[in-house]
Amino acid sequence: MVRREEVERGPAATAAELHYVEEVALGFERQGLFRMAGRVLGWLLICDPPEQTFGQLAEVLQASKGSISAAMKFLVPAGLVERISRPGDRRDYYRCRPGAWAELARDQSRLYDEFRKLAQRGLELLADAPAARRERLQDMHDFYAWLEREMPGLWERWRREQQEKERRGDGDG
Repeated sequence: MVRREEVERGPAATAAELHYVEEVALGFERQGLFRMAGRVLGWLLICDPPEQTFGQLAEVLQASKGSISAAMKFLVPAGLVERISRPGDRRDYYRCRPGAWAELARDQSRLYDEFRKLAQRGLELLADAPAARRERLQDMHDFYAWLEREMPGLWERWRREQQEKERRGDGDG
């Protein structure tokens, strides 16, 4: 019989892995995510096995259960991490949700129309203003209009490449 402590303990992270986890955390922090959520994501991106218990996350990240809990309260509803269970095991496991990155980017791309319209309203507000005053809004408007035009083609290309990868049975791209 395996003791609970042995089952709960995951493989120890190497110094290089922990350094990478911290790099990921800092990268996400620059994007507005709090650091512990970035650490959890960083570890879940590289850990083996890819599913980790709450206790394993706290142990490897040397974090309190409260900080792991706070991270999960953000990451799970955001759709980046999913909670799963295993038959015969009462513990929950967490992993990066397959397809989450594309969905996150697609959700963000839905805001392009709103930003373009916001810039358009500003341009209308400043219709009689000198061009120099309108320049910042015009830059914003033009950029989001361009993204709106280009993103459907990028999403279609991504979909085709993923379908081709599935047909080949290629997991590495």
